[in-house]
Amino acid sequence: MKTHRILLISCLAALLVLSVVPTAFGVCGGTIDVRVSTEDDDAEECLDGSCTVGSVDLTSSDLELIYDDGSNNSNQEVGMRFQNISIPQGATITNAYVEFTTDATPTNTANLTFYAEDIDDAPTFTTATNNITNRTKTLASVDWDNVPVWDTVGETHQTPDLSLVIKEIVDRTGWTSGNDLVIIVTGSGGSW
Repeated sequence: MKTHRILLISCLAALLVLSVVPTAFGVCGGTIDVRVSTEDDDAEECLDGSCTVGSVDLTSSDLELIYDDGSNNSNQEVGMRFQNISIPQGATITNAYVEFTTDATPTNTANLTFYAEDIDDAPTFTTATNNITNRTKTLASVDWDNVPVWDTVGETHQTPDLSLVIKEIVDRTGWTSGNDLVIIVTGSGGSW
């Protein structure tokens, strides 16, 4: 049985890979690449520190997971939106992961939790206060604990399997092939 791999690429070096079992609904083997197409498709929300709590940054050149040790010295919640996901409602997801590319080296380990936004078609991020934390998260989540320091710039790192999180979205009765999907990352430590 062939699987269908869908690659969703963030402009900030995050890559979401989905493996889907073929169905009678037209899903077959192959690869689809989807890039973050606008600046507001990835965002960081300040949770504490020297920034305004609840403020959302849409213009950062990278995503810090989770502690931003730059000018804000703050913990944050991160969101990534992938547009036009060509997976039919109810498709079987056999594997899903986000792959990150290191662009700076953190100083400590991280504990991360991955969710999706629990909505049929995820809207873009805005600078509205609490625009990430106010989004409803899936019941399913995946922990990635004790993520070691990534000490080589350009090196890639894959999350654990996120298929349960993605499956919760594509199983929604309102999900339609071509909808948009948001991944939300919470946690502690790190600083990429």
